[in-house]
Amino acid sequence: MRQSEIYLNTSGVVPVDLRHCESSMPSLPGHARWIDVHRDLAPLAELLSMAFADRLDEEGWQTIRQLRQIARNRAAQRYYRRREVPGAPLYGFVWEVGGRLVGNVSLILLTTSPRQYLIANVAVDPMYRRLGIAQRLMRQALRYAWQRKAQTLWLQVETFNQGAIRLYRALGFEEQEVVTLWRTPPPDQTPTVVAPARDVKSHARLATAAEWGQQQEWLAAVYPQHRAWHWPLPWPRALAPTWRGVLWRLLHPAAFQQWVARRHNRLVGAATWVPRPHGAFDEVLLACPSLLPPADLTALLMPLRQRTDRTLRVELPRGYLAQSLTAAGFLPARHLLWMRYPVRRGQ
Repeated sequence: MRQSEIYLNTSGVVPVDLRHCESSMPSLPGHARWIDVHRDLAPLAELLSMAFADRLDEEGWQTIRQLRQIARNRAAQRYYRRREVPGAPLYGFVWEVGGRLVGNVSLILLTTSPRQYLIANVAVDPMYRRLGIAQRLMRQALRYAWQRKAQTLWLQVETFNQGAIRLYRALGFEEQEVVTLWRTPPPDQTPTVVAPARDVKSHARLATAAEWGQQQEWLAAVYPQHRAWHWPLPWPRALAPTWRGVLWRLLHPAAFQQWVARRHNRLVGAATWVPRPHGAFDEVLLACPSLLPPADLTALLMPLRQRTDRTLRVELPRGYLAQSLTAAGFLPARHLLWMRYPVRRGQ
């Protein structure tokens, strides 16, 4: 077996020494290895909290809390070690110097057919930055994805992080689109909200069969099919006014609630609330034209804002509904560039 190989067997994820796999690159202190679920999660949580201290949001802190909880739970460690669990940020590569973790790249399994991964938590201890550690770890992640016969790797990066974007481009990642994460403000902030349009009426229901085609068109423009794994709700099935949609909703009775807004018997837009009781926020899917007037959007969202005091998050292509969301009381939290690596065409 070559030194660069990684494989899974019945005893779990088995790492092999990777320190010689990039012989053409300058030598660095320490070496890369696969994450050990039994002993690395606590120091990994410390590394992430230090590396991202200036920009961790509640979702990021939740990930760190999850790592610390599993680090204290031997039964959970055995469970996650047996196989790659989709959605778990517990797999990937770390860079170790003298027994200390100073770098990390997480590989989160998204789908198994086709096999896709999300690269996350690309972190390097500030004392070890600009030495090429992130690049080495990224190459190990690409090699691992190739060996696991993955089809695609995805990642998100802050648009201001031009150094990371240049690295990902050099490795072969392709830019897809920039999205903006919008959130309702914390309770101590009360932004001025435009008055709702009086002639727009919002109702808690699904779109009718006659309205469904228009809602599908709006949803497809915002939530592309090639990133269906990222949707908070499989809307083609969950929202459809068909017998398949009815069956899905019977099997997931508390998955969502939807409001539709109409003006003079014509659909203005739809807002689907997806509760995340164990998450840092609830998700909202918006289906409406990109130039929906602020007063119309406020009328659509008002029943939802009255329904819950939880933080709401909306992810939209950059610029989409920006003026209207601001007027409706949402704040732009982050601008993220989606990048994609076609594994089967690489390496």
